[in-house]
Amino acid sequence: MRLRLFLVVALLGLLVPASLAAGREVNEHTIEIGRVSTATTSGGRVSLLIPIRYGIQLAGRSVRTRVWLVDDNRGIDRKWVLHDRLSSGRLRSPERRRGFVFVHRVDLGEALAERLGKKAWVRVVSPNWIDVEGDGKREVGYLSAAVRSLPPASRRLCSSIPRLRVSPGRTISAPLPACGDRFDWALTELSHGRARIRGGRLLYTAPRRFRGNVEIKLVKLVPDRNGVVASTAPLSSVAGVTVGSADPGVVVRALGDSVTAGFGYYSNGTSMTLGRLLGCRPPEKGYDDACSSNSLVTSSKQTKVEYAPDYGLANNISWAAQWANEHGLTNYANYAVSGSEPADWAPGGEFHATTERIEAEDPDYVLMTMGANPLLSEMLFGVDNMGCAVYADVFGGYRECVEEAFAEVHLQASLEALYADLVKNTDATIFLMQYHLSVPSVALAYSATQIAEMGKLLNREIAAVAATVNPQRLQVVAPPHFDVGIDISPVYPSRFSCSRLGFQVDGPSVQSTPTQDELEVLHPLSFCEGPTGGGPPWVISGDTGIHPSAAGYAQMASQVPAPE
Repeated sequence: MRLRLFLVVALLGLLVPASLAAGREVNEHTIEIGRVSTATTSGGRVSLLIPIRYGIQLAGRSVRTRVWLVDDNRGIDRKWVLHDRLSSGRLRSPERRRGFVFVHRVDLGEALAERLGKKAWVRVVSPNWIDVEGDGKREVGYLSAAVRSLPPASRRLCSSIPRLRVSPGRTISAPLPACGDRFDWALTELSHGRARIRGGRLLYTAPRRFRGNVEIKLVKLVPDRNGVVASTAPLSSVAGVTVGSADPGVVVRALGDSVTAGFGYYSNGTSMTLGRLLGCRPPEKGYDDACSSNSLVTSSKQTKVEYAPDYGLANNISWAAQWANEHGLTNYANYAVSGSEPADWAPGGEFHATTERIEAEDPDYVLMTMGANPLLSEMLFGVDNMGCAVYADVFGGYRECVEEAFAEVHLQASLEALYADLVKNTDATIFLMQYHLSVPSVALAYSATQIAEMGKLLNREIAAVAATVNPQRLQVVAPPHFDVGIDISPVYPSRFSCSRLGFQVDGPSVQSTPTQDELEVLHPLSFCEGPTGGGPPWVISGDTGIHPSAAGYAQMASQVPAPE
């Protein structure tokens, strides 16, 4: 208890004014057209290479680029319209890059290449607009044009492989990158399926039972004194493949509270620090969705919600965004608001107009986490408004106390009203993500076992209401267990040990770093540190250990069924 009180005092001492929080993103939506050059394909043909730097919001989206090749002395005037689905390389979470370079390729053909003179020039026009919601309104729009002379080939430049799509069990092929010099390619990494190189093309065969994102790494083979060896980056290329039968135009919408919004991360992919917690914490009234991955608001002093242009899809943080990116779905909008409650989204609530907007957009899938507020948030921030902790310690009956608290805030009725409204007014498949287990370092009133039991009861309520309203349309998704690293039985079985004395715990802890530090002090003989493999914790530290990290959201997204 002394350690917990110390952490509270330290937290208050570290707080800084909200004005020091991360500022609004700069304008990153300007396309930059780079130096155009020639290249040679693996078959020896000549190509044009057109490098363009795009804003990160265009990753995975189809663009239309116009290219003119002119040589007045040789009587050449050619025009192409390129349709490429942009690949930004490896899928990152969180994605902190604000842009990426995609090198477009135009194959000239032997006759045209032979006619080119030294004074040829290229004009490039890239009128690319993002209509995020598919409603005809451009959330991000820009036009870029450039005229470039045609210099000799650049030995360091290779064309990019567009993002590919293939159905499970089927094969797709794409030309190998064209580069400024000729060489062979080799395959070095493949996450799923089978890939091979044949006749200057990359062939990929998808597994029959897999759906999701696949990355294939190609490297150049370059000669050295002892023979031919694989080169290292940047002489490499990553081919991204989406395996699945769903059309990229499938409409995905998300709503809910901070777990859907991705609280604790800004829209540029950076994380909130502990010193900014009070400046970001959702207010009791006048929600603003501050410091959430789908929002531009960086301080709770603002009084209205302002969503990011792409609703946080590109930063790949929230479980909803990670699911959409895993399956290459770009018609996506995350309307979740941190701190909101089920009644806010149901008929008559503050955000019901947004619910109606979602319904009018005819979504194929609706994703949400909803129901914890206000009770769970109050408990996790160290407040015992329910009185259950003291009541349970003295008299027992903790479960009954929590259920009475649910009834007082009309949890079942609010969830039922929201679920019924969505089922009635959409044909969507609705994924209801239940809550993860997190044990904050400043949860003064409750033990880890009590927190786990309350989360279990809350998830049971979500499942029960869904079964009552429409179990076919409302698909309940359970996140994986977020191991605490101590014995929390009987809520969750303790079958793992990393103690020399044989103490059993639920598993290597994936809780936040400050929580693990506290648990190690409180349970020195039994605590099991984690995560396994040395990866990042599944819970962020910036809010004292409440919300999932990007790694934790990835675990949650992995439990959601693939789109049909």
